[in-house]
Amino acid sequence: MSFERGLYNLLLPVAEAWAGVSAKFNAKIAEGIEGRKGLKDRWLGKSAALDPEKKTVWFHVSSVGEFLQAGPVMDLLAERHGGSVQIALTFFSPSGLNYFEKHDRSARNPALAFVDYLPVDTVSNVHFCLDTLKPAMIVYVKFDLWPNLILEAGESGIPQVLISGTLSPSSKRLAGPAKRFYGSLYSTLDAIAAISDEDAERFSKHLGGNTEIVTAGDTRFDQVCRRIDTSNVKIPEAILGEGRALIIAGSTWPRDEAIVIPGFTRLLAGHPGTAMVLAPHEPTEQRLSQVEKELKSHRMRSARLSSLETWDAAIPVVIADGIGYLAELYRAGDIAYVGGSWTTGVHNVMEPAVLGLPVFFGPKIDNSWEAGMLVRLGAGRVVRTDEEFAREAGNLLGDRKKLAAMGEEASRFIRGSCGAALRCLDLIEKYLEKKKGLT
Repeated sequence: MSFERGLYNLLLPVAEAWAGVSAKFNAKIAEGIEGRKGLKDRWLGKSAALDPEKKTVWFHVSSVGEFLQAGPVMDLLAERHGGSVQIALTFFSPSGLNYFEKHDRSARNPALAFVDYLPVDTVSNVHFCLDTLKPAMIVYVKFDLWPNLILEAGESGIPQVLISGTLSPSSKRLAGPAKRFYGSLYSTLDAIAAISDEDAERFSKHLGGNTEIVTAGDTRFDQVCRRIDTSNVKIPEAILGEGRALIIAGSTWPRDEAIVIPGFTRLLAGHPGTAMVLAPHEPTEQRLSQVEKELKSHRMRSARLSSLETWDAAIPVVIADGIGYLAELYRAGDIAYVGGSWTTGVHNVMEPAVLGLPVFFGPKIDNSWEAGMLVRLGAGRVVRTDEEFAREAGNLLGDRKKLAAMGEEASRFIRGSCGAALRCLDLIEKYLEKKKGLT
């Protein structure tokens, strides 16, 4: 491990230099670099407000998805130990921090006392972080693990737990040259709460016996149910209409739109009056214009959601041009299509499923255990062509009993998978108590 760590530290300055060059062409990288300017001064200022009488539990997340996974666990921790525990939260990605600051609709956790970026993972920066926060424990989410942070914290005797841990059969983290490196990192952790028995088995196969590995489930289920059950966001009036079916195509990429737009055109021939809300992933002006151009090429009228006050039956497609309300859009729908499964992997299928919608998606779903389960339960469908999309949607719209049964099965599966947050908290408490005690 010493060789691999030495190589990692040798390459860090190269990676930083490359990021600086890439920032000229990548707005997200540029935002991350800009956001870290003056970071140490901000950390010192914010940490001064931490209560020295309370134990600090540091949660680190990569971006939006991991923050949402951490949310239910942080909330339960605050409910149980808010009088003796405070929470520090760091993000790697600017999109994650932006979401937290601008679009997070959850009630803010009263125990959350510190929020900022994680500095670059140099040894000196890690020492600064540990000295500043003085964490009683560090909790990582999913797979955003930083070598120097993990190893230095381990040498300092700070308990470290990974929640919502996942390790796919094709993961490169524990194969080839990376196996020893990542194996050492995972073995430094005190415990891993895996999302499934299969993931737990893969972790156990590659790690020594020092790390406790349990199956806790995926906290995303808890987060989705919590958001749906507590949301006070109203469904936009502009997508509420009488006597029509509504398809919600969420988090779409251009390849998804090449399926759903011509597919919806075909569907209208047999099911006139059906409408569709199309919500592009990252709805920048460029993407919105691209979607409008594609719809126009199919002679399909459309309007942006922000421009509509009430439902207009003459406009069959509404383009969602904001963010933060996709779950509320799904609430108004009858069938959902979730994008991403032609590119990086399917996006969040749980939000439409818990709301009782049959869920369609493309073929790349290996990244989503729950999408595969929806297919196996008959509550989800893989569609590969616009003809297949139109046929499957048409079959359901023509058989409302079947549509309702699929939706009920989808919701039952999501609801039945909740409880991971509580199991993760039990594991966190176990190691926090071993270190310094918890009241």
